[in-house]
Amino acid sequence: MNRFEEQAEQAASILAGVIHATPLTDSNQLGRAVGAKVYLKQENLQVTNCCKARSAYFMLSRLLPAEKHHLVTVSTGNNGISMSWAMRKLGIPGTVFLPGTVKAHKVAAIRRNPVEVIFSGDDIVETEVTARAFAAEHGATFRSPYNEWDAMFAQATIVREILEQLAALDEQLDAILVPVGGGGLIGGIAGFLRAVRPNVEIIGVQPDNSAIMAHSVRAGKILVMPSLPTLSDATAGGVEQGAITFEYCRDYVADYVLVSEEEIGQAMLLLHDWHDITVEGSGALAVAALLKRADHFKGKTVALLLCGANVDPLLLEQLKKA
Repeated sequence: MNRFEEQAEQAASILAGVIHATPLTDSNQLGRAVGAKVYLKQENLQVTNCCKARSAYFMLSRLLPAEKHHLVTVSTGNNGISMSWAMRKLGIPGTVFLPGTVKAHKVAAIRRNPVEVIFSGDDIVETEVTARAFAAEHGATFRSPYNEWDAMFAQATIVREILEQLAALDEQLDAILVPVGGGGLIGGIAGFLRAVRPNVEIIGVQPDNSAIMAHSVRAGKILVMPSLPTLSDATAGGVEQGAITFEYCRDYVADYVLVSEEEIGQAMLLLHDWHDITVEGSGALAVAALLKRADHFKGKTVALLLCGANVDPLLLEQLKKA
């Protein structure tokens, strides 16, 4: 058994009964639109409204007793929401560092749990430098949102579920579209599929306004680049130098699709109108990419990962008006 397969199985066992095995929803409407069989993996229905609940709980469950006295992490929002939830569940005190660009509704969600919140910098990479220094100075344990093996193993449980759910329908997966930020989500999925279903095509999706990983893969090294504001704030920002995710994003992801802000907004509205599904910008990336590259997926069985739903409730109304 491959390391990813073994660790994903262990993660699934630890997460059972704590997080949801989220539904895989058949989207007849999208299927007809692109001429494919399209399934929506609804991590928007996860316990923290995002897939980060898996990695947060699994990472913290693996801490040694001496590492549990104080936990420090960094986030653009969803990891902070999920880590603060996991800290409360496991009785671990902690601090969440946030760049100043994090949306107010996500800050409020983090603060519903008993954690310290510190703002630093404007990009997640800058914030991470400060958070790591703080952890070292205070003898605390630091955990990255994506640059951790346990984070990748936990996210691999998503595609493990997808394969089981499709098998129950007598279907086999041809391609999966995955939102990309620092690469922990797609890296875990790629590591698992490489072991059990190497013929599945893995497509990464990023917003044009913040596509650091895609540009880095094309350059062959992790780039330092600015990000513009994006509806997909959960995937926004840079990638830490030396990130373990880079190799998986470079070697096992077949292609990257970059989508515009208009395409992200349209995909959010489409999911709401066709399926009554509410997602944040990152949760709509896979749908936007499918529609942009419709011809590529014709005749295939495709899974779209809807990674989160921590959206500002006023945003959909603003998008409709726009």
